[in-house]
Amino acid sequence: MTSAAILSSGDLRRQSGARATYELLRAQIIDGTLAPGERLTEPVLSTQLGVSRTPVREALRLLQAESLVVELPTGGVRVAPLDVDDARRVYDVRARLEGLLARDAAERIRAEEVVALNRLVDLMAAVRDHDDEVLRVGADFHALVETLADNRWCAALMHQLRGQVDRYRALAAHERIGTNEHVDEHRLVAQAIASGDPDAAEVAMRDHIHSSAALAEQALRLASVAASGPSTAPAGSAAMPRVPAPATTVTAESTTPAEPIAAPASSDEQE
Repeated sequence: MTSAAILSSGDLRRQSGARATYELLRAQIIDGTLAPGERLTEPVLSTQLGVSRTPVREALRLLQAESLVVELPTGGVRVAPLDVDDARRVYDVRARLEGLLARDAAERIRAEEVVALNRLVDLMAAVRDHDDEVLRVGADFHALVETLADNRWCAALMHQLRGQVDRYRALAAHERIGTNEHVDEHRLVAQAIASGDPDAAEVAMRDHIHSSAALAEQALRLASVAASGPSTAPAGSAAMPRVPAPATTVTAESTTPAEPIAAPASSDEQE
């Protein structure tokens, strides 16, 4: 009998509840509903979400493994801070990993996959004025590049980094609204991959990621100035309601390391 077969219905409901709670809290951390530095407690979250403390506890453990929440010396957790130095490190790692994925994709891509990449770029151009849609289509584009690359170890590392990437991507996307910059960058990546030139594909992807990094840093600095008071906030900074100010009270010593990355499943084991 398999392990799945001996799980009780209560076990399955508990796992499902923990996953749903995790997904909801993760989304609220990424979009800023749960602000950097905000303290999270099991009793309060349990009441707010209408679930027991067990799925909340398990969800917080998953978020801690992604370094989206950090443990406090006195107990409990807070939402991990956002800051410029951390953004630079996250984007540096992301550029290296996604550059490798683009390189691998260029070596493997087929004609019908070129069409799929270009279709996503065209869709991004159509929704460029809507930040949520830009994020969704951009995520689909990068996911397709990852699929084309078929590099399981690189994909596993990207998965470990994904939570942090998504937080900063939301900031960068806000700065691009109404412009064609993100469309042009993704089109250059698609063209480089389609050309079958691994070097060009890696460079195009890295350039795109570094451009996003600069925009995320700009958004963080604007949010920091806006939080210091209206007298010093530059014109237009109030137009970023979902971008929370970076927290400074949670130090690096209060963070806990993410869980080790497990070896990715073989293709037969993946869903």
